[in-house]
Amino acid sequence: MDFTADEYARRDADRLREILSGPPVTWVFLGDSITQGVSHTHGHRGYVEHFAERVRGELGRRGDTVVNSGVSGATAEDLLPEFHWRAGRFAPDVVFVMFGTNDVLAGEDGVRGFRFRIDQIVQRSRDVGATVVLQTPPPVLDEGGRNPRLISLYAEAVREVARDLGVLVVDHAAAWHEAAEAAGDDVAPAGWLDDSFHPGARGHHELTLTLLSTLGIHDAASPVCSLVVEDGVGASA
Repeated sequence: MDFTADEYARRDADRLREILSGPPVTWVFLGDSITQGVSHTHGHRGYVEHFAERVRGELGRRGDTVVNSGVSGATAEDLLPEFHWRAGRFAPDVVFVMFGTNDVLAGEDGVRGFRFRIDQIVQRSRDVGATVVLQTPPPVLDEGGRNPRLISLYAEAVREVARDLGVLVVDHAAAWHEAAEAAGDDVAPAGWLDDSFHPGARGHHELTLTLLSTLGIHDAASPVCSLVVEDGVGASA
């Protein structure tokens, strides 16, 4: 049966509600070093770990499996030939996808190819029966071939795929932009980034809050959601 984008969006929203109140499932996170949570949290939990604690611990879904398949330095192009190893073999019920931070090094000319590859990741995830949740990459500072204008183009490409295919999107880029404006900062609130593009401990917690809010499982009273992470905790000198 063929679905329209709107039908997919409604089906996926219903499916996620069912998943969160049903039997154990497998959640797979695909991405780069931000998803992997390597180094830049300085011993604190990354956003995937916070998610696992909220779902498996606080919501009591002890039988769920949370697989972190993030790989430092990876791009959407790297993921495609490795899709089975990093996602398909786990028979995922839900696949979270966040790329763009490394893809942006291809410049403005790379946006079209990036958009195609995100589309393909969605299709392959659906082919193995998974509900897909896309995530926009958080902003970056202007350094080493990455800059705020370019990353915003890649974030918009993710939104376009979400609109075209009817996929839920966790819009970290928009949330960080709004928070930066409120704080009077240019790109990201002070202390959220550990370097020019890796979120630190505070940044990962903010990613968690946006993710949980989008899924409808944020609770300000929960230990995960109410955790206070000081700005710049563990940040590089």
